[in-house]
Amino acid sequence: MTSTLTPHTAEEHQTDPLAARLAFDAAIDQLIQPNMHTLLRDSGAVERALAPCLIDQLVTATQPGTERTGGSARGSRPPASLNALALVAEISQTLRGALAALGHDLFGTGARPSLTGQLRLWASHAGAWQLEDVDYLAYAAQEAERWVAAGRSVLNPAPAYRLRGHACPTCRHTTVLVWSDTEQEWLRRPALSVDTDRVETVCAACDSRWGLEHWAQLGQVLDSQRAETLALDCE
Repeated sequence: MTSTLTPHTAEEHQTDPLAARLAFDAAIDQLIQPNMHTLLRDSGAVERALAPCLIDQLVTATQPGTERTGGSARGSRPPASLNALALVAEISQTLRGALAALGHDLFGTGARPSLTGQLRLWASHAGAWQLEDVDYLAYAAQEAERWVAAGRSVLNPAPAYRLRGHACPTCRHTTVLVWSDTEQEWLRRPALSVDTDRVETVCAACDSRWGLEHWAQLGQVLDSQRAETLALDCE
């Protein structure tokens, strides 16, 4: 008999074991598998890089001083992401309870598995759930899908204000291609935007960042770009 994390009641409708398993596996893969990022530069060059898995990125975001405040300019390092801390704590607590119910002692002798390792261990029981406890499998799939959505929101929040028509002073790009989960296609967006949560101006092309203390200088650069554009239009 398989132990589960939380009690659950049988639904009036029957849960499809295969659909629940596919949804769970897909969500777990998004959490623990590295992913390839593709970036199309304004020059037409295509760059690809292998990024750490979503969970590892979230764990890194909980460490103070892992983010830059602005381009090459000096500035104090920001604190850890509070949203990342809250999400990682939630996932850790859920997995501790789930793995304990399954007979795994995370606090025993030996090295404690990483959060990615704990997710892999949890997911290793999916086959048994599919046969014996499909309702818990459906619950686990929903939790994993929610963690994926929340993790992406923490790591890639939608900027509140985009600076259209301006080139990044560092890399000179004006736009980038961004994948839209809503439109299910790549959309061209301004490279520069204002991150209101961190009070920073951010370039999505090169990840340069300017904190509040550098906004006056950045504003002068952008104003000079506007003046140059107006001069060209008048010629």
